[in-house]
Amino acid sequence: MTSVNISESTNTVNVTTGDNTTAVVSVPVTTVVTATATGPQGAQGVAGPVGPASAFFIYNQATAASEWTINHNLGFKPSVQAFDTGSQQIEGLVTHLSINTTAIVFVVPVAGFARLT
Repeated sequence: MTSVNISESTNTVNVTTGDNTTAVVSVPVTTVVTATATGPQGAQGVAGPVGPASAFFIYNQATAASEWTINHNLGFKPSVQAFDTGSQQIEGLVTHLSINTTAIVFVVPVAGFARLT
């Protein structure tokens, strides 16, 4: 059992726990002290619903081309990263033709792959 003793004359709060450990806190006269006890942890709640699967599409362009037209059928306009055959990221102009088709235009013909997420 925990006990709390407040002394107005010394402006102190003494908190004594069940194992006779005492903490003394000096407080100004105008301070409000609230003592609370932490109870045992409650039971685990019900698991939430499973989240949506991660949607992505990998497009392979085997022959060098200056424009890649990608039919990904993701149903949204994805983020696009393009890579050459050495897996080095390359820059191109990305245009979403629809929610299921994306085009990438490069300055020079290039082969590689695209990751759409």
